Formats: sequence, C-alpha cells, structure tokens
Amino acid sequence: MMGVPLDGPAHVKADNMSVIKNSSIPESTLKKKSNSVAYHYVRERVAAGMANITYENTESNLADMLTKIQNGPVRQRLVSKVLY
Repeated sequence: MMGVPLDGPAHVKADNMSVIKNSSIPESTLKKKSNSVAYHYVRERVAAGMANITYENTESNLADMLTKIQNGPVRQRLVSKVLY
C-alpha cells in the first residue's frame, strides 16, 4: 500500500471475537456507512490473504494497559514488557 513489499500477510490482533468472526463473513450488515466501508476493506484483505486477524487476550494485550483498569500483577507484567 505504501510501496513497502510484504513477504506474507499482515498480522492484526484484536480482543473482540465479533470483529474476528465477522472479518470472514460476507453476509454481515452494518448500519453506518463509514463502518461498512472499513469493514469491507478489511474483509477483502483477509479473503485475499493479505491480512490475518487473530485473538489477543486482555491479559497479554499491551494496549489494554492504557485503556482498561488492570489489577496489580497484570499491570506490572504489561509495564515491564514496555519499559525493560
């Protein structure tokens, strides 16, 4: 897309099982046009083998430490992956 050749599919991790399941179902309908356009773009990339969407658990998702409340040990483990 930006002139950089890829050796394989782009790996996308999501923590929402509905998003992962719907990325390969062509019969899905969405109410908002902007969501529909983005959805079909992703679904086409998955069908063409250019993207691979997999599940990422909240316990190991580094982005979740910025958006969700974590208990002490989980937060410590996530922060240590970023800082050290």
